[in-house]
Amino acid sequence: MSRTKSTLLCILLVGSLFSVASFGVSGESGETVIDSQVEWVDDRLLEGDVRIVSGGELTINGLSLTVADGVSLIVDEGGVLNVRNSVIESENPPSALAGYGYWDEGNRSAVLIPGADYGVAFSATFFAPEGHSFYGGQAIVDGMQPVDTNGSEFTLEFNETVGDIWVGLVAYGHQAVRLASVTLTPEVGSEATHDAIDLESRNMMALDADSDSCLFDIDGEADIADSSMLGCEVVVNGSFTAHSSSFDRTGPIFVNADGEIVLSGTTSFSMSTDDHDVRAHAKATLHWGDEVVGSGGHTDRWERIMGPQVVQFDAVGVLFRILEFGPLEKTSSTFFSDENGIGLIDAGQPRTVEIGWADGGVWTESARIEIIEYRTGWNMDGDLEDYGGDIVPLTWDEVIRIDDGTPFIDFVSVEFSQPTDSVSRSSGGVGLIATIANRGTAPAVVYFDCDVTETGLAAQMTSYPGGLIEAGEEVGIQFSWMNSNEDLASLTCEVLTPSQLVEDDAFGGGSASTAQITWYDSEEEEGSIIPIVAAIFFALVVMAGFILRMTKDRKLDDDEDMLF
Repeated sequence: MSRTKSTLLCILLVGSLFSVASFGVSGESGETVIDSQVEWVDDRLLEGDVRIVSGGELTINGLSLTVADGVSLIVDEGGVLNVRNSVIESENPPSALAGYGYWDEGNRSAVLIPGADYGVAFSATFFAPEGHSFYGGQAIVDGMQPVDTNGSEFTLEFNETVGDIWVGLVAYGHQAVRLASVTLTPEVGSEATHDAIDLESRNMMALDADSDSCLFDIDGEADIADSSMLGCEVVVNGSFTAHSSSFDRTGPIFVNADGEIVLSGTTSFSMSTDDHDVRAHAKATLHWGDEVVGSGGHTDRWERIMGPQVVQFDAVGVLFRILEFGPLEKTSSTFFSDENGIGLIDAGQPRTVEIGWADGGVWTESARIEIIEYRTGWNMDGDLEDYGGDIVPLTWDEVIRIDDGTPFIDFVSVEFSQPTDSVSRSSGGVGLIATIANRGTAPAVVYFDCDVTETGLAAQMTSYPGGLIEAGEEVGIQFSWMNSNEDLASLTCEVLTPSQLVEDDAFGGGSASTAQITWYDSEEEEGSIIPIVAAIFFALVVMAGFILRMTKDRKLDDDEDMLF
């Protein structure tokens, strides 16, 4: 083969190797990006993030994968992760223990101290995790007086006759006691320090003392079968399936609102870091198979959590409370809607709405919203009911809108009582009928006012029109318009809405207008001089006749005088 051909072949081989490894490193973040089908079959330590992007598929098959703290394996939407016959371990899994906060003998936390290993007197020094303390707690040992504990460590002394012995641990105020390690120092021999997780314990769960762990972040699909996971956190926004696999110090697996988790076969959990193995949003899809086993004891199989939840009203100052609220099914304190009509349930805190108990039972919240007071300007009358209904189911929606048991007013029309196109200003005014409908589900006492359309000035009316309108009713309200300074004018009437409403039109309302009519001065007013002129003319005629007659009589007298 020629040198040129050999060189070209080498270039092609190097290029092909580079392209095969091109799923590798992103220059910006240093993360490994998988965008095609990739299979890992050799044991490895993962020290940098891995991202499976849309269209990529990673299969971890028959190997041991160790993941360093702070490292994430991210499955984007459209990406796929498969784990088969493999072991996934955190490089630094949780090594401490935490209790549940119980003080009674049957439920209090305890660790078994292996005294039988010594046969001589020894001391046991208990250490709290960094940042924690045993302050206000007690150590309780059979046959001994309870020992008050304080500070970040305390020591118990045991004689040579003591074998393996249980030490109960309680914390101040029923908080969860936290234990990092125990150092055993024999009278003769070398001391030994045991991580708390390595001691036999009861009524305790795993604790990640440094709160730094590896993470599997699933937005796409993850399928794990016949495998195990130790210590990494799992957060699911996509789909997560586990078949006949074990999770030690991994729980709780977090499943968000859009997530789905399916647990099947002989899948099992142990030593979760909270009092449940799966923490799922109320709206997440959750399947727990019949043969799946949880951590047991005081650790529930799952809890469904409802995030911050609000009740939306149309008005401010609505008083309400929650009945059969939370796992204790208690009655809440009274809440109220703010200036936006929003009322926070339990001050906006997340709460548990379903529990899959360790014993196989399931509790589901069936809470209800009780309207205590829902008053506006339209139902201030004590004879009228509060708006919003009486009892409303508390669903698992993040926003619950209370829009039942409220009125909705529709101003249909305003018309003249009798057809007319003109009216005298000196008359008693013109009659009108306003037609208003209540298309809601509660009565309302509704009033309206009217303005002259052309000027916007308040119209002169004989009454302040309005009244009670029952739900589903359409009524005609009569009133009179007395006068107008405009010759050609119309009337626009508008419903007066309650000031308590968040939005002016939340309960409807609206306006309606009449046709224009002509307002005129009456004929009597315009021709009022004619009768006077007629009277004067008549008086003049009478007077002229009287004068003429007197003249005639005087002439006759003169003629008679001349004859004699």
